[in-house]
Amino acid sequence: MVQPDGSIIELIEPNETLGEQAALFMDGRYPTYGMGTIPVHSVEVTTKDMEGLPDARGDSVRGILSSDYGIDVGRVRVTLGYLIKADLQSEKLQRTVYDLFADPIIEHGSCIGNLLDDANIFPEHPEAIIQVGFKPGVTDNAGQAGLDGLTTLFPDLEEAWVATTRTYMFWGLPENITAEQLSAPLHNPMIERCVVAGSDACAEGEWPSLPFPDRPAAAFADSAVVNLEVSDEELVKISETGLLALNLEEMQAIQAHYRNPAVRAAREILGLPSNAPTDAELECLAQTWSEHCSHKIFAAKITHKDNETGEQSIIDSLFKTHIMKPTLDIQKEVDWLLSVFHDNSGVIAWNDDWSLCMKAETHNSPSALDPFGGAMTGIVGVNRDILGTGLGARPIANTDVFCFGPPDYDGKLPPGLFHPSRVFRGVHAGVRAGGNESGIPTVNGAIVFDERYIGKPLVYCGTVGIMPRALADGRESHDKTPEPGDVIYMVGGRVGSDGIHGATFSSLELTEESPSSAVQIGDPITQKKMIDMIIEARDTGLIQVITDNGAGGLSSSVGEMAELTDGAEIDLSVVPLKQAGLSSWEILVSESQERMTVGVRPADCAEFERLANLHEVEATNIGTFTNSGAFVVHHGDAPVAHLPISFLHDGCPQLNLESEWEPPVHEEMDPPEANAEGMGDILRRLMARPNIASKEFWVRSYDHEVIAQTVIKPFCGIDHDAPGDAAVIAPIHGGTQGAVISNGIAPRYSDIDAYSMAAACVDEALRNAVCVGVDLDMIAGLDNFCWPDPVVSEKTPDGRYKLAQLVRANRAIDDVCRAYQLPCISGKDSMKNDVTMHGEKISVPPTILFSLIGNHNDVRKAVSSDFKQVDDHIYLLGETHHELGASEVAYMFRDECSGGIGGRVPTIDTQRNLAMYRDLTAAMSRGLVASAHDCSDGGLAVALAECCFGVGSGASVDISELGANDPDLDSFGALFSESLGRILVSVSPENSGVFTAAMQGHACHRLGSVSAGNNLSIINEGTPILSASVSELKQSWQGSLGGGLQ
Repeated sequence: MVQPDGSIIELIEPNETLGEQAALFMDGRYPTYGMGTIPVHSVEVTTKDMEGLPDARGDSVRGILSSDYGIDVGRVRVTLGYLIKADLQSEKLQRTVYDLFADPIIEHGSCIGNLLDDANIFPEHPEAIIQVGFKPGVTDNAGQAGLDGLTTLFPDLEEAWVATTRTYMFWGLPENITAEQLSAPLHNPMIERCVVAGSDACAEGEWPSLPFPDRPAAAFADSAVVNLEVSDEELVKISETGLLALNLEEMQAIQAHYRNPAVRAAREILGLPSNAPTDAELECLAQTWSEHCSHKIFAAKITHKDNETGEQSIIDSLFKTHIMKPTLDIQKEVDWLLSVFHDNSGVIAWNDDWSLCMKAETHNSPSALDPFGGAMTGIVGVNRDILGTGLGARPIANTDVFCFGPPDYDGKLPPGLFHPSRVFRGVHAGVRAGGNESGIPTVNGAIVFDERYIGKPLVYCGTVGIMPRALADGRESHDKTPEPGDVIYMVGGRVGSDGIHGATFSSLELTEESPSSAVQIGDPITQKKMIDMIIEARDTGLIQVITDNGAGGLSSSVGEMAELTDGAEIDLSVVPLKQAGLSSWEILVSESQERMTVGVRPADCAEFERLANLHEVEATNIGTFTNSGAFVVHHGDAPVAHLPISFLHDGCPQLNLESEWEPPVHEEMDPPEANAEGMGDILRRLMARPNIASKEFWVRSYDHEVIAQTVIKPFCGIDHDAPGDAAVIAPIHGGTQGAVISNGIAPRYSDIDAYSMAAACVDEALRNAVCVGVDLDMIAGLDNFCWPDPVVSEKTPDGRYKLAQLVRANRAIDDVCRAYQLPCISGKDSMKNDVTMHGEKISVPPTILFSLIGNHNDVRKAVSSDFKQVDDHIYLLGETHHELGASEVAYMFRDECSGGIGGRVPTIDTQRNLAMYRDLTAAMSRGLVASAHDCSDGGLAVALAECCFGVGSGASVDISELGANDPDLDSFGALFSESLGRILVSVSPENSGVFTAAMQGHACHRLGSVSAGNNLSIINEGTPILSASVSELKQSWQGSLGGGLQ
């Protein structure tokens, strides 16, 4: 049966016997079951049907079908299948059932026949069955874990493979709901196979059964020669059909290189085609020159025009002008910026003994195609960025920020796109699995919802790492020290066909033709072993240089490090492969996961290999670093590539782009008239908005506590369910010095002005960090841009405007970071966040995630966001202005009825803010502040409610003083404006006088007190303007994103 997305689902008809089904496999419609001489055995496991013991997997599926698809099923049960391809004797096979795969207390297991044939386990036949398993070649982590267990049980087993399946069985189906309809939400045709049985087949006892996913043999192909002596149109076609993501000018630059007489003469001597690149060379250049790797738009020369001010200017590289230069200027004034911009992450000197580093990455396109695998790869990938920093840092904390379409979206969805709720669940599960299984706590994050993320979700994954300032041999750990002659090792996982074209794919718009080969699934268990091994090798002085095999695979990892010594030579024939037969270019650019590239002195190779063997990590000598001036690749004796280092890294021509700013025009918001109770109802509805609602249901499944360092956690308060602002960790056990991790993101403001959006992101990140007591003399930032395509073209006629938005955002980062003395030490840009499906284009709003890492002098004095005691005094610090443009409440009214989102967007006064932040953190260090919470989405009213949730009582507030800062401020603006630089604090009565004196000279408004009871009461000039039940507000806040069962 062909589905709308083009996938095929096999149906088992009642007259189709298992023998006939096997014949289907043999005729090529499926891979052959039990192919070859090695038999395939099947083990099935299902949860026992016992009182008090739910089938958690089945209940989860039932909940998802109901909440996300409106399909109410009576009951769902799930069976896990393990296909074991090995020469196992019967007694050994039976031993695996309860020694390896099943828990005899709570599960049934069998290796004989099908559990569905046992009437004691399944007394009634189901009405529909769906069985799902991975396609050949897709990473199967559960299968790998089963194989590890199998070889541990039977170490003499010579050859074995394990694959897994999941079988969903349904009872109580609604009328007109078929097995095929149920299958769509339960499998991803890009990476999974699916076979179903309907009611008739189930009644006849014909159960679906997937064969073992034998990987088809790959046919090795010798390196091909790519003829570039063609027309410009053909050059573009070569790039497009090869997914190279190179424009005409870049293809012409490559063409010109191979026309160079000196290059031709040298290549003839080397035995390479003299006048044309090999496929491996062209692929290597495409990876290195991709937007993903070389950030061509940020490096472009931009002619900028501002129609609002009349400005016309030329910007030679946004990155150098507005990101790098401010940081380098700040670096001259501080002594703790150790490594910025040139490594896998930025490094700061935390103290005399330890350095901290941080990196945040995006994994957007893969997460759109396979939410679980794409997101898991994102988090384990950024963990490797930390491991590849300097000579190796240990990941100690994760943070993640997601941007999705509305989870309750009921509009038209272009064919080929998953519903936002499915993307939400898959991404969350992938990051959760990647972090939890790696033993790294997830300490901070956020989730943003907007319809424009339906096409492509934004999946930001960040990691903090720690490394000793100096190694035992005296080298500083943040410096890489390779020399010509050092041996190049590939460490960790093997190379497969997964992840090919990942870097170039991420540099392209997503379409219905995007390749499944770009998707990978991470294996955190394998990676955890590699991390432990690498850290031990670092500490014993064995590592000279290290980086991860991420975008571009070996072509990028070896190619980048070769720049440090001016050359490298590798042999692809010795690279360990997941499957035989991969061609040279595939081995070179594959982004298969869990791999690092490491440089080791020849004298240390034996010890390095011994250490790898001890940790059960594969380490293979694939070549050496040289000073030949070229990146040289062989496959055995056959030459594959010879690329001059200078051309590889400096040969890509600079883009020349044009931007034009014209302020957009929006209808202004028209707030309704409401009495105090009506305003309370507005607040109640606002608390249920997905952007404000509690994310606790989702966040709780992350492990926050592993490695026992988390001080300020994601939730706080008497019931541990009030939202925090920033994370505080104490990385050294027993130590009181801490690190602060925070984030700022505000994409809504870009609808009015990207400058204001970027400024708000930086201020929110800093404001969150201030709320916990960060040391403002040691703060560093990470700028992560996700933009729609800003290059004008037939597909992007508004490219000049989108590029102007990017210019304005960069200028804001420059201005605000300089003012706050907040250097950017690392960052990322993703510039092609557009989707075209069947002629319909969806672009994300310009989005920046600004992440911050800072020092905390004493974690014992860290402050949380929850009000602490009844009668504590409540203060609002910072000025409130009538700034409701693009606010959450403006979007709420637009969505509920009509009206615009226009008006004044929040502006920033960095000098005023920083002065207040400094005095507030000083007051915190003196123990004067009981709680601090930033005012952001939803404004003061939302911040008050969230602080009340933490103490479990109400508050009595008078906002009469707030109008002193803005004569246009009315009650609605005072409650819901999202003005920057504001923090809501509570202070005990005995500290109130000292605190007020400490904040002298700042906008410091005493609003009222924490009150007993359940009411949030707000007055203005003696008139009640908002009255709401705190418990009802909390119920609305917690009930919106519960998500049913996961």
